[in-house]
Amino acid sequence: MTIPTLLQRPIKQMPSVLIYNPAGTAFYKMFNVNNSRYAGLMLARPVKDGGKDVLFIDLLIACQKRVGIGTKFIEFAKNLSKKLGCEGRIVLEADKTTFDPHNPPHIFYRKNGFTSDNKKMIKVIDKYIKEGKQLSYKCTPPLKMYYPEQPIDDVNFISKFLQKFRRSNV
Repeated sequence: MTIPTLLQRPIKQMPSVLIYNPAGTAFYKMFNVNNSRYAGLMLARPVKDGGKDVLFIDLLIACQKRVGIGTKFIEFAKNLSKKLGCEGRIVLEADKTTFDPHNPPHIFYRKNGFTSDNKKMIKVIDKYIKEGKQLSYKCTPPLKMYYPEQPIDDVNFISKFLQKFRRSNV
């Protein structure tokens, strides 16, 4: 291979952020490659939830808001969940009291594909997203959220449900 041929190859783009995980810890630190600055921190660990392995995000901090750091962490968490055998499942608690009580994270997580069993709160969040409004810290309770929406993956569950339903209607 000649030098000109090497120069004609497309150069892979350098990532804009790097995520560092000190060995043996659940901390993931993000650094901005362009300016060599610290960008954020995520504390995440595999746990059992409802009998299944999930990646639990205890903490997610972006040093700068609305520039994509949190979204990059969520994408990283989705891949990390698969790598750790959690099949892409992620659980967290959206809570206004963490670091910025005036900007609760509920809308951010919802926009990144998270949902909750609290369907009433999800409807409120979806309404605020649709209207382009920010949630008030006064109306945002701590909310257990998960990704992806939990599928009914037990075929026996459906057959048991149908059997119960038929018995109750007889």
